[in-house]
Amino acid sequence: MRHLAVIFFIAVLISIPWATPAQSDLSNQTALSARPHLFAPGIISTPDSEANASFTPDGKTVFFARLNPGWSRITIVLSHRKVDTWTRPEVAGFSGVWKDTDPHVSADGNRLFFASNRPIDGSNTPKKDYDLWFVERTSTGGWGEPKHITGPVNSAANEAAPSTSADGTLYFESSRPTDHAGTHLYRSHLINGEYAAPELLPFSKQSNDANPVVASDDSFIIFLSRDRGGMGGADLFVSFHRADDSWSVPKNLGTPINSGYSESAPGLSPDNHILYFTSDRIDGPIERNHRVNYQELEGELHAIQNGLLNIYEVDIGDIRRLDDGH
Repeated sequence: MRHLAVIFFIAVLISIPWATPAQSDLSNQTALSARPHLFAPGIISTPDSEANASFTPDGKTVFFARLNPGWSRITIVLSHRKVDTWTRPEVAGFSGVWKDTDPHVSADGNRLFFASNRPIDGSNTPKKDYDLWFVERTSTGGWGEPKHITGPVNSAANEAAPSTSADGTLYFESSRPTDHAGTHLYRSHLINGEYAAPELLPFSKQSNDANPVVASDDSFIIFLSRDRGGMGGADLFVSFHRADDSWSVPKNLGTPINSGYSESAPGLSPDNHILYFTSDRIDGPIERNHRVNYQELEGELHAIQNGLLNIYEVDIGDIRRLDDGH
């Protein structure tokens, strides 16, 4: 059984924060028009590591993961929008003991899915792999006790990065060895309240793909890959869902969303128009032009864009321009 860190944030595992990798030729790539920027710098995006933004349907509460550089502590936290700012994050009521990550709020706001290594046998021993869990809204507006997804979705391998469309279809990543070696993307239809046997997405049979997020209307899926060529350690790609249930050939989101660093953990706003993603990029020059003093050194190490993970946001309202069959 693989170590917990094998699947969690593949993009980070192979990132090279202090050097820019050689870039693949993306000259035929039609880039989106908007430029990404830090999401709530100093509150959500900080000098520590953050990832996996997901919002309640009204857009007024965001859930995301905070983690330390060694990933020995991973916790789901939340923040509330107050007019034009966000509140100081607090630990989600269902998190704070185990390694909990990849929060995803359903389109109707009644369920929140997440990945965790918490035990399922009532013991105090964490699992050696990640499984998918969910909590449900209570009548008082809070969240109930975490429930392990039963049936064929979870396996002896890692399952992570849950995402759902409005009809309840569950998309996720898994390293289960039954189909192909590596990490791939799956979906499971919700039938009579139960999740059916997962289906391997047809475009994900060969490459290592991870971190899927599906549009609430099931029209497209964004995910990371490190095997499809690109600009950095891992790039974000999009595939469009056709009326006949086929999927378009994944296309790189291009610059300036992808960079020479690693992009991962995509999330979407409730209206599917804003993409939230994680990057370890360092904007601006990384070479020093003079010998720094200690105060300057501390400023580099404690800056928000210091090479650890931050959450970025970007308008993707024109994402259909990447759809050759649209």
